[in-house]
Order: sequence, then structure tokens, then C-alpha cells
Amino acid sequence: MSLEVIGIKKSYGGFSVSLDFSVDKGKTLALVGPSGSGKTTAINLIAGLAEMETGKLLIDGEDFGALPCWKRNVSVVFQDLALFPHLDVGGNIAYGLFVRKVPKHERKRIIESVLELVRLPGYSSRRIHTLSGGEKQRVAIARALACNPKALLLDEPFSSLDAPLRKEMRREFLEIRSRLDAPCIFVTHDQEEAAILGDHIALMANGRIIETGAARDLFLEPKTEFGARFFRAGQIIPCKILGQSEEGTEVSSPLGVLLVPQGSDFNPENPRLFIPHDAISLQQIFEAGWKTLSAKCTGAIFEGSKLTVKTLLTGNGNWKRPEDVLSFEVIAGARANPPDPDSLIYLSVNQGLLRFLK
Repeated sequence: MSLEVIGIKKSYGGFSVSLDFSVDKGKTLALVGPSGSGKTTAINLIAGLAEMETGKLLIDGEDFGALPCWKRNVSVVFQDLALFPHLDVGGNIAYGLFVRKVPKHERKRIIESVLELVRLPGYSSRRIHTLSGGEKQRVAIARALACNPKALLLDEPFSSLDAPLRKEMRREFLEIRSRLDAPCIFVTHDQEEAAILGDHIALMANGRIIETGAARDLFLEPKTEFGARFFRAGQIIPCKILGQSEEGTEVSSPLGVLLVPQGSDFNPENPRLFIPHDAISLQQIFEAGWKTLSAKCTGAIFEGSKLTVKTLLTGNGNWKRPEDVLSFEVIAGARANPPDPDSLIYLSVNQGLLRFLK
């Protein structure tokens, strides 16, 4: 069972959404992007809660795009969960089954089965107001799974939870997800959540998919400047192309002359250089491919799992204008010793990890 979104478009006044992507059987696509990028609209179009203007919605090759929402058998877990407070847990889970006229004895069997799946056995008669936040999340997921959906859509379902519970629910979701074949789209604005839950990630902005790929690719080697900034993947600096050779592209930058490996294409009108966090070391490394430079430490912040060092470089080579002074952060391990403020430090850059951005 696969889900394909082909050329689906929808306009609201001056804002338009245009979608093309696919999700394979048993896989989860994490749909991420800033607020207002069109993520919820995408969910509504796939679920049939909003009417598409053009395009196709294929599930196992069959076009469901013209069907009303109640005939698509696509389940949605909403951000506010939308549980019915007047019904108990079993009543909430069975609601869709009742609408489909599933016999009572079969409804009972399904309720027990999905409650086992979400680790809430025996909760059928519990009232919604007596449940914790995490239990409500699991009931909402159980209700979505009760109808054996052809696709499962979740619209930021964990956003209202505190951090510890959110982490617990991510683990729970992965466990539940491992037992399902239906393609899944998980909408979130949280980069870490997308990396943990998504087999692939699709980044949206202004109603369009800007970049797609596995989490490692988008976090370590983003293709676009928007993607690099959204995932906070590293530093982005201006550069000037000096020439190309068999080793790569030579550029002039505020870090001096650097060599970008072959296979990274630049925009000749506005070349932008991407330096991932792990390409910069607080230690001097005198090895092939590494370049050492000096900088001024303007501060350091210990963040528990890492040390963030703020640095200031005052320009190299042709980059000596005041506007070319470069301030950026260097990420180091939690046990690294923080430099003294205003002290001169030496950094090393692994040129083999440098890439151009679109």
C-alpha cells in the first residue's frame, strides 16, 4: 500500500499550495516547515477535508482525489485530538466503526485490539476527562487505527505535551508504527521529532516542498539555504569563485581561501557556502584537507549535551570590509573547555565537508 500525491493544488486568496510526493507502505514521511507553510492544508487535502483544485491522490494506484472524506478511509489525528468528551474511550474508538455500521461484537473486538496496540488494555470504559495527556494521545491514535485506514495522517499531535512526555510519546509511536503497513504522514514543526519519526522528511515553505530526503541528508548535507537554516545544520557564508580543478572549486571567503570538493554545484550569481557543525573543530588539526584559522571568542554557553562557542572572524584576503566581519557559533562536545571571552582561539575547518547551497 503506497500513497502518491501528484500535482495537487489549492489556493486561498493570495496563498497557494502545490504538492508532489509519495510515501511507501509501512513508511512515515515527516512533513516539516515553519508556521504558515501549508502543512495542515496538505493534511486536509489528502484527508478530503479540503477540496483540491487539480491533481491526483493515489493509494495503491487508485485515484481517491474525487471521493468525499468519508469514503477515502484516511484517518487523521488532529493537533487538539478532537476526542468526544461525552463518550468513554471505547465509544470514541468505535465512533467511525459505528458510522460504517460495523456489527457490535466486531466493534468490541477491534476496540480491545487497538487498545492493546497502544498499550491501554482495559481502558474501554474510562472517561476522557480522567486520562492523562499521554493517554489521550494514545486513544486518539487508537481511534485513527480502528478503521484499518489506507493512510494515517497526524497533525502535530504531540505539540501540547511537555518535553519528557513528548519524548515518551515518540517512542510509543515508533513502537506502534512498526506494526502497521499503512503509509503515514506526520506533520511537525520540531526538527528533532521529524528526524526521529520520519523515514524521510519533506520540508515545506510557502506552500511548496523545498527539499526532501532522509534525516541524515537534510541535517548533514542540506541542498538549499532555506533547509540549512531551518534545520540549524551549520554555518552559511558568502564566497567568491576563484577557479576549478580536479580537486574541487576554490573559493575566497571570510574564512580565507577554501577548497570545496567536486560534486557540489554552486549558483554562479550568488554562491553560498555551507559549513556543517562537525566540519569545524576548536582544536588545530594539521592534516591534509584541514585549514586552520584564528578567531576571537565572544562567549561560550554550556547547554548540557554540548558547548556552543560564539566566535568572531575579522576577515581574510579580499574580505576586509566591515560588513564582511563574520560571527558564528562553533559546536563542541560537552567536556570541551570553554575559551575565555575576548581570547584569541584557533579553529580548524574540514574542507572535505564543505558544500554549496542552492
